[in-house]
Order: sequence, then structure tokens, then C-alpha cells
Amino acid sequence: MMTTRVGAVQLISDQSDVDGNIERSLAFCDRAAKRKVQILCFPEGASTGFDWVSEGKVSDCPYAEPVPGPMVERFSAKAAETGMYIIYGMLERPKGSRQIYNTAFLVGPTEGYIGRFRKVHAEDVFANGTDAEVFHTKHGRIGIFICADMRSPELSRLLALKGARVLFQPTNYFHADGIDIANRYRGKCTAQRSRAIENGVHLVIANAGRREYVNNSRILGPGGQGPEPKLAYATRREQLLVADITYDLDDNKALTAAKRTPWLFEELSEEMMRAIRK
Repeated sequence: MMTTRVGAVQLISDQSDVDGNIERSLAFCDRAAKRKVQILCFPEGASTGFDWVSEGKVSDCPYAEPVPGPMVERFSAKAAETGMYIIYGMLERPKGSRQIYNTAFLVGPTEGYIGRFRKVHAEDVFANGTDAEVFHTKHGRIGIFICADMRSPELSRLLALKGARVLFQPTNYFHADGIDIANRYRGKCTAQRSRAIENGVHLVIANAGRREYVNNSRILGPGGQGPEPKLAYATRREQLLVADITYDLDDNKALTAAKRTPWLFEELSEEMMRAIRK
């Protein structure tokens, strides 16, 4: 069995102050290190915030850079300094490209830059990601998906089948009016819990902080048929959440399910490919 201390930062980002967002993020890394966090996750678009996306134009993007690039270098240095893995949401613009991606990168304490995940089900302003890579860490394999990717059971199942023992979700959903948030989030919370239960994995959800109300970053366990098994949840507008999670590196419940009912996965694959070819 493996026990890992994970953290999620509910960060309030200001799209007019990218440098300030990064500095405050690095300060949260120091706070997490003091609490002995081993893998720390930040929200989707932590470097810029996400309010600008409602305009729906690439020209409104506050700041984007290549991955790896200067931002990756800064967080790689912080990972080495703190001995911690860091997942950070930012906007990626590859060199020589006009496209931008909604990206989260992973850096490690000895590895430096490990890899990135580009949001697959991205907003129209972004190019869609086309990879679902699983990343090797000292704490086992981990998978990342971003915000609306939670609506795709296929994506999280793919990550689990590839060996991810913990899933991380940088996300950034909100309702600026702050009205009836619990009910308006029901669908999202159901999808998040479903992704954890159906794959038998913990899910670390780092949602953006809001000045209007307390948002709902959480760390979920994989079990339970009753109330949501929250190991940690946000109680303040901006906050560091920490939880110790225990999992079996050799117990891949998604793979076990595939082996138990191979016909189901074969038929599902055939039907999906048939639908794509139509």
C-alpha cells in the first residue's frame, strides 16, 4: 500500500496580474511544503484566471507561453526546492503557433519537467488536446484531466487503464452571482464522484477561488454509496486543502473490470469506432 499526502490550492487569480498570480502560487507551494504535501494541484488557468474566456476570442487571452517554457522553469525550481510534485494550470501557446491550449503541466523534485495535459473537451477559444498520458512519479502513476473533461467517462477510464492510481482535476467553474451554488453544482459533483467510484481511484479537485463565495475544491475517496466521501473540502474563498490518501499500486480496478467482462469493452470499442466512421 502507498500513502501520499496530496494538496489542492483554491487560488483566486487576477487576469490583469499574471506575475502576481504566479508569485502567490509559489508562496502556496511553500505553505504546502511546510505541511509535507507530496503532490500539489492548482486550478485550471491558475496563471491567468478564467473570466476572460467568456469573451470567446484568442485575442482576449491575457498571457500564454510554450510548455516547457519560463513558467515551467520557475515551478521546476520550486519543486526541487520543496521536494514536491506540482501540477499547474496555465495557457499554452506553442512556439510559432497562433493556437492556444488549456494546459496543466507536471514538474517533479528530481525530474524537473515531466509532461503536460491539454484539455480535451476545451472551450471554443482553445485548440483541443489529443493525448491522455499517464505520468510516473515516486508515488505511483497519476493522471490529469481538466474541468469539463470530467464529463467524459472514457477519458478517466483510459487514464485508469493506463495505470493511474490517483486522478487530479484542475478546474475553474463558477457562477459570478453566487446564487444557489450547491444546486447549480449538482451535475458537476455527480460527474466527479462518478469518475472516482467507477475507476476505484482518489480524485483531487483544485477549483478556482472566487471573491464572491466559497468555491468547492475537494479531495474525494473512491468508495461509498452514501454521502460524498470528502477527505477535504474548501471552507474559505482561498485555501490550501490537504489529505492523506492510501491506495494499492497493484490494484487496478478499471483493468480488473475490463478482464472480467472483455466482451463489453470490445463491443463498446467497436460501436464507438462505427459511429466515428459514419
